[in-house]
Amino acid sequence: MQLGFISNQRTSAIILGTSIVWFPVPKFDSPSIFTKLLDEDGGEFSILPEKIESIKQYYEHPLVLTTEVKTERGGSLKINDLLPLGETVIIRKVESDVPFTVVFKPAFKYALYRPIILRDIFVNSKGRDCVGFLYKWDGKVRRQGSFTWRFSKGKGFLVVNYATDKEHGAFSERGKALQMDFEKPFEKTIKYWESFDVKSKVYEDLYRSSVYVLLGSIYSPSGASIASPTTSLPEVIGGSRNWDYRFAWVRDSSITAEALINAGFIIEARRILNFLLSLVNFTSKPFYYPLYTVEGTIPPPEVKLMWLSGYKNSKPVRVGNAASKQIQLDVEGFFMNALYKYFEKTGDTVLIKDVFDKVEHIADWTSENWLMKDSGIWEDRGEPRHYTHSKIMMWVALDRAGKLAEYIGKEDRWKESKEKIRKWVLENCVSNGYLTRFAGSENIDSSILSAPLYGFISEKDELFLNTLSKIEKELKVGNFVKRYKSDFMGEAKHPFLLTTLWLARVYVRLGRIEEAKEIISGIEQIAGSLHLVGEHVDVEKKEFTGNFPQVFVHAEIVNLIKEIEGVT
Repeated sequence: MQLGFISNQRTSAIILGTSIVWFPVPKFDSPSIFTKLLDEDGGEFSILPEKIESIKQYYEHPLVLTTEVKTERGGSLKINDLLPLGETVIIRKVESDVPFTVVFKPAFKYALYRPIILRDIFVNSKGRDCVGFLYKWDGKVRRQGSFTWRFSKGKGFLVVNYATDKEHGAFSERGKALQMDFEKPFEKTIKYWESFDVKSKVYEDLYRSSVYVLLGSIYSPSGASIASPTTSLPEVIGGSRNWDYRFAWVRDSSITAEALINAGFIIEARRILNFLLSLVNFTSKPFYYPLYTVEGTIPPPEVKLMWLSGYKNSKPVRVGNAASKQIQLDVEGFFMNALYKYFEKTGDTVLIKDVFDKVEHIADWTSENWLMKDSGIWEDRGEPRHYTHSKIMMWVALDRAGKLAEYIGKEDRWKESKEKIRKWVLENCVSNGYLTRFAGSENIDSSILSAPLYGFISEKDELFLNTLSKIEKELKVGNFVKRYKSDFMGEAKHPFLLTTLWLARVYVRLGRIEEAKEIISGIEQIAGSLHLVGEHVDVEKKEFTGNFPQVFVHAEIVNLIKEIEGVT
């Protein structure tokens, strides 16, 4: 069964069938109060009619999940789930011609702390925050237990209301005095999401879904863009490659901003760029960390939650991400490319002049430190190396900085360093006529597919064509490509969709349009009726693995579809 995703640009929820199985509050990267996605007893908000025959899910409105249930006796139930703007609340609009049971079972801090129950308020036993269960129903409701209610047929609203203290929220004296209207926020939220003009001439449903995933990834108070709304969904079921992606990676955020620019959402892209610009420091490496919290603060340490069994028993469950301790040298290049794309689209010299001290620092630091080793785009937790892709993206950082300098009447002071990087790559990262994974290696890495996309090399250059041929021969599985053969944790089992989409974009540039279409059509087929896409793909089972939905994959879907549009 597929997973559904809803967001209000503060936090998000994941829905499996008729159950909300993941809900961190009050922010994307906060502890969850419904954690069934990662443990059967992790807490849930489920609507359960008896003897379900079929479930159909789709987005009747953007980021508003519609679930239609048919029962064996011919009855039906319809749920519309959304997160209203500006609130830590989930509203479930329900219409049912059959009775059903509701399980409302929150548990705090990733299901570590069970609640104290005060009627319809569930209070954290180790803190002050709480969750209220509210409903407005035109039929009968009977409480059956601490966490269960029985609803007659009817229609109305079922609501999750999170507050930092029981003196706040819907059940406080203030909340009771002000009363609550569920219809208005429902309608206003739908109106907000539908105000975006999202259109494509090809792959319209997948494109539309992808744009809304990008918009739904933005943390509205700061402009940060998360990499994914989930943690610890495994790359391989039963394996240990389980990571927390609920943070703002500089790389992922830059790719998202670029895609939003290509899709015409300049204001939203600029919000992401402004967030990233606010992180640039002058003491050391411009982006001192490769990832940040959604508020722009230092990321938390990586911790294993040993009390959770994991998604389909895939342990360990991790929160926080140890990649924050790594040196990743490619991220400044991704950022500078996105900033340059913004300038190309808008001609906004006012912004570029205003932030040029940061552009200069990025370029100066890169030109002085490009011979460092790093952990690379794949955040390898083994020995740092001279990764080819990292060097290419450092070249990109200097190239874009130089172009921006000249546009505002300043000197490109980094030409010499830029050419040194190119020369070094061609002398140290080539073996048998192809670009290798890192200096001194003979292994191939599909991240190098991005080299012509960012202008380091022509897609028609013999060196790149040899590299492409090597990737197709050794890493391609059907229409998809793996990142590499293996790393410090062993085999890379499943193909990776970011680089698969880079391959498709290369095909477009080479005029191999049908092969690019085969890739996007294959992704679309697996994505199903919700058109949501993950990080990896299990080719045999035809299902996604890893955290879900994966934002930079949706970003590259947007970029690819726009490029296919341009040539068809």
